[in-house]
Amino acid sequence: MRCVVFNQKGGVGKSTIVCNLAAISASRGLRTLVIDLDPQGNASQYLLGADARGAQPNLATFFESALSYSFREPDFASFIHVTPFENLEIVPSHPDLDALQGKLESRYKIYKLRDALKTLDDYDAVYIDTPPELNFFTRSALIAVECCLIPFDCDDFSRRALYSVLENVQEILTITIRI
Repeated sequence: MRCVVFNQKGGVGKSTIVCNLAAISASRGLRTLVIDLDPQGNASQYLLGADARGAQPNLATFFESALSYSFREPDFASFIHVTPFENLEIVPSHPDLDALQGKLESRYKIYKLRDALKTLDDYDAVYIDTPPELNFFTRSALIAVECCLIPFDCDDFSRRALYSVLENVQEILTITIRI
């Protein structure tokens, strides 16, 4: 199962939900992977601690390799890091993701994450943390998954914003299914 946790609003607990769902899956014996697409890297910091900042390779290096001309695609498994938790691994984030976004969009690399995840057969659960905006990385994640969790605050403004989020998710999933 591949699942993205997404909302265009910050502060709704996306990273916390990803880490807790991953911990539950791992504690049940499922081989679990977290992919931290948020340049803030909160899930990476939570799961790797102080090692998160300097973790190499990371998602920024993965997407940089997608921009370079090479005859061989990099092995996505080489970007995975072991965490201190049994059955739980992570592909960590990096602040450089912000700078890569425009380049990736202009070169139509939106399917790179989906294609990379297809090469990983040995994970029972994959959880993807996303930034609080609808951008290249969140679209890429939505294209690559089977389910989407949308956490939101229980107030009127958040409820209204949820309709917009649902429309965006539905549009991306509809386009993806047709392709």
